[in-house]
Amino acid sequence: MKSLVSIRKCENYDSLPLGSAMESVLADLGGIAAFVRPGDKVLLKPNLLKAAGPSEAVVTHPALVEAVASMVIDAGGSVFIGDSPPLGNLARVLAKSGYDPFMKRLGLTPAPFLEKLRVEFPEGRLFRCMDLSREIFEFDTVINLAKLKTHTQMVLTLAVKNLFGSVIGTDKASWHMRAGRDFDTFATALVQIYDKIRPALSIVDGILAMEGNGPNSGDPRPVGIIGASTDAVALDAVICALLGFDTDVLRTCVIAHEHGIGMADFAHIRVVGDELHGFPLRDFKLPKSVTVTWNFSHWNPIRRFMENHVITKPRIDSAECLNCGICASHCPPGAISEEDGAMVIDRKKCISCFCCHELCSNRAVRIVQPFFGKFLSLISR
Repeated sequence: MKSLVSIRKCENYDSLPLGSAMESVLADLGGIAAFVRPGDKVLLKPNLLKAAGPSEAVVTHPALVEAVASMVIDAGGSVFIGDSPPLGNLARVLAKSGYDPFMKRLGLTPAPFLEKLRVEFPEGRLFRCMDLSREIFEFDTVINLAKLKTHTQMVLTLAVKNLFGSVIGTDKASWHMRAGRDFDTFATALVQIYDKIRPALSIVDGILAMEGNGPNSGDPRPVGIIGASTDAVALDAVICALLGFDTDVLRTCVIAHEHGIGMADFAHIRVVGDELHGFPLRDFKLPKSVTVTWNFSHWNPIRRFMENHVITKPRIDSAECLNCGICASHCPPGAISEEDGAMVIDRKKCISCFCCHELCSNRAVRIVQPFFGKFLSLISR
């Protein structure tokens, strides 16, 4: 059976067009009743990376989350909104991101991810166990509400990547450290997390997306779509194609396909919804990064050349830096420190995970791409 993906057009977050688009996208998949039964405890899992206004395109837009919450309530479900932001507690991020008004209006309850649960995976998986949020497994239904954004490490963050929020707080940094520069290792962890949680429904907010150096410091880009599916891998593959890129750039899709988790092969995906004139896009900007996986531990000259002339690196702009120390305290390998009143990155320790770029609230961390890295990016398009 083919994986079903619905894509609907929606130009803005005004209640009437958004409500109509959400009704249509869910009707394509059988309606909200196909996912929520009366009395169900339903977790809505948006992207709440940090406290950011909706116009910044950093978080899943509160209007979209409100629309889904209202539909769940109408179906007889109890709604909870949960995530584990890497910076700030959930209540603060919800308040600063514009969620509080509709949550109070609808009587919704925040569900912070606080307790760890050790989950195990079958023989043959790269990771045999992981610590995930206990709370996410205590709901009858999980609805995954992702934001369409670029990501300096994983190229795009969509439905599969959004479930990394089930890793609690500072544990996220340990996963970046464990993967290092081997982004396929990190992608495999993301796929295993998705496979364990398996949300009943995934929805991607692509009305106002983020391009460039996301997921925190990119540029808002109107794309005007909402996507939904029971198969997050298929949904990610379709959106990647609509943006004008081969799904091979999205390593989570490649690895999920290799492991038989979800569907990334378009021969086995059925796309329904609106006629999408103007797609695929031709000018959507990806991050200034080259994803390179290597193991040159015994080839120091090659490794040194790659690090100096190919691999994209973060750089701290001292003119913009507030010296708040957040980048240093959250750097997985401990590569950032303060020297003579300025934050400095130790290149020998840096693993190019871009956590510093992701978490800097003042956009003081720049993405630097060496000449050969730019050349490889150009010829690979």
